[in-house]
Amino acid sequence: MSKQPPRNARHTRQPSNLIPGVSDYESDAAAFNAAYAPPPPRTNTELNLGVLQRYLPSIQALLSIAANAVVYTFDSETASWDKSGIEGTMFVCAQSPLPESQQPRACVFVLNRRGLDNIVVDLARVSHVEISGELVILKVEGNWQEGDKVIGLWIHNDKDETREINGATIQESWKVARAGATAEEQGPEEGPAMQAIGRRLSLSDLFGKQQGHLMTH
Repeated sequence: MSKQPPRNARHTRQPSNLIPGVSDYESDAAAFNAAYAPPPPRTNTELNLGVLQRYLPSIQALLSIAANAVVYTFDSETASWDKSGIEGTMFVCAQSPLPESQQPRACVFVLNRRGLDNIVVDLARVSHVEISGELVILKVEGNWQEGDKVIGLWIHNDKDETREINGATIQESWKVARAGATAEEQGPEEGPAMQAIGRRLSLSDLFGKQQGHLMTH
């Protein structure tokens, strides 16, 4: 009687703790999210700053904001105020100094929601600022062809201090910018189209960290 071939040794399963670890979906997803976490959402101030810098790259910080402002022009012949057709969010902005100067600059920017014509007032080119009733009045120096212009900013007082804060910020920014203004006329600045301020910084603080002319688009 022939011998039968020996049976193969019975396969034994490896203990589970000896099986190489296999990544699971949850751990992979966690590692992916940790490595490719989306950037934190931008604040409204950062978004506004980015929009304004597309028009005026020199803007570095927003000193104050009014949700709605209406721009008026003064007609000297009729001694009356006329709407300019420009109305929208108003920003008082600190700007970087010009390359050849370390003098601080500031401007008032009204982003027009009624059309494509925004208005930027270089506060270094403003000879006088006055708060009269509900208007902030700016006398803007012109050239020999146009002469000076008088602009009135009506600021909607959506909060108790909106008009007061913005009016005071314009006045103080004007004093700082005017003090550093030179007699040389600055040309308009064009762009391709500070981080959010959690507390109200003084103008000296803002300008200390950095080491006009009426322009319409």
